[in-house]
Amino acid sequence: MTFVPVIPESYSHVLAEFESLDPLLSALRLDSSRLKCTSIAVSRKWLALGSSGGGLNLIQKEGWKHRLFLSHREGAISQVACCLHDDDYVAVATSQGLVVIWELNQERRGKPERIYVSSEHKGRKVTALCWDTAILRVFVGDHLGKVSAIKLNTSKQVKAAAAFVMFPVQTITTVDSCVVQLDYLDGRLLISSLTRSFLCDTEREKFWKIGSKERDGEYGACFFPGRCSAGQQPLIYCARPGSRMWEVNFDGEVISTHQFKKLLSSPPLPVITLRSEPQYDHTVGSSQSLSFPKLLHLSEHCVLTWTERGIYIFIPQNVQVLLWSEIKDIQDVAVYKNELFCLHLNGKVSHLSLLSVERCVERLLRRGLWNLAACTCCLFQNSIIASRGRKSLTVDKLEHLKSQLDLTTYSDLISQLEELILKFEPLDSACSSRRSSISSHESFSILDSGIYRIISSRRSSQSDEDSCSLHSQTLSEDERLKEFTSHQEEDQPDHSWSSHGNEGDNGAFCWLLT
Repeated sequence: MTFVPVIPESYSHVLAEFESLDPLLSALRLDSSRLKCTSIAVSRKWLALGSSGGGLNLIQKEGWKHRLFLSHREGAISQVACCLHDDDYVAVATSQGLVVIWELNQERRGKPERIYVSSEHKGRKVTALCWDTAILRVFVGDHLGKVSAIKLNTSKQVKAAAAFVMFPVQTITTVDSCVVQLDYLDGRLLISSLTRSFLCDTEREKFWKIGSKERDGEYGACFFPGRCSAGQQPLIYCARPGSRMWEVNFDGEVISTHQFKKLLSSPPLPVITLRSEPQYDHTVGSSQSLSFPKLLHLSEHCVLTWTERGIYIFIPQNVQVLLWSEIKDIQDVAVYKNELFCLHLNGKVSHLSLLSVERCVERLLRRGLWNLAACTCCLFQNSIIASRGRKSLTVDKLEHLKSQLDLTTYSDLISQLEELILKFEPLDSACSSRRSSISSHESFSILDSGIYRIISSRRSSQSDEDSCSLHSQTLSEDERLKEFTSHQEEDQPDHSWSSHGNEGDNGAFCWLLT
């Protein structure tokens, strides 16, 4: 095995695929030429997959259990949207232009019910669905520019058909061209058409055009929520031609234009996956002049978009490209926190996670994916050495990783791993002294957001080198790894694709790779 190239220190995050959803699609029979996945949505609980046959499959993300199948005789499912503030509701648009709203009745374990069917867009192609973030209201946009709202009023205390009061469907506006994307936040509806973006105050029924310059084509726009604790106002980002974005305040005023064209000349980062060995080419390409068809708020500080070539993740407030990776033929992407679910043109679905390099390596170690973990460490060794997360990815863990590699097969990789271990500075060195106020008495881990999580220690004295572990130092290395396996990520459930993932849960992991 040849030496793994080294990625520059500035790249601290990576997209990783820890499980394949191909077995799930096969079990749902969504991998044939006659039937395939046509739409996708995700929430805290559900992965929703619409099909060309008019069926909606609701998969419980925890364990990937197929919970519900909702059928529609009105045509293929063209759009689906999960209510993010109430997992009991989902909206579906069909190829005939009908919009169906379902109450799933999961709380009382009843049968799912169609609680409303809107024909407001019948005969048109529904191009966007979006839920209100506070009440049961769905916004609908179509290819002729019409935007409507369907409002439901229901009492959670009284579960009966009579408890629903259906308000007439309200036409919000008709814009000048096809609705490309809808987004909603705090009483404001954001509409992106083929020519420009619009901001609508849905309570006061006021409308603003964002910016003065038009565009021609599919360009997305999204809200960027502010942090209440910091008193930050939400922002808006609107895609512009030539790899640009407008940064817009919550009143619809353009603050600045961000240019990413030259920044996108950097080579793509590999996706960490068992499907292939990660590769990296240092060659700097030409700048990319791209059109961003949709913009999605991802994790806390990021905005995601994609083209036919790959996925691009920006930190727009810093005018920074966090990463871009080559992932071909993406039709649509649904995101929840740091999870990405990509629908491809052939109907396949891939599940990716945006993680810091250290977190990615930790997950690989839990699954016993030693070769892939070692390759990732060597690829991103500059980032690992400079990382604030050295308290969690320790020399002990790297030594254990090295011991799991076969010397005859992975001699070059072992040599690189040894060089990486030698580059790890002692934690009591001058470089680590700035953290001594924390680490001398307490161990800590560092979240992706940069927040220090303090873990109190009852040990009266120990060296800094010992305190770097997240777990009791009295445990052996094997016991530590076992306990490490049980330590859950803060941001999402951990769905393993390793062979031992089939244990327990009554076969709930039967669709995962073994």
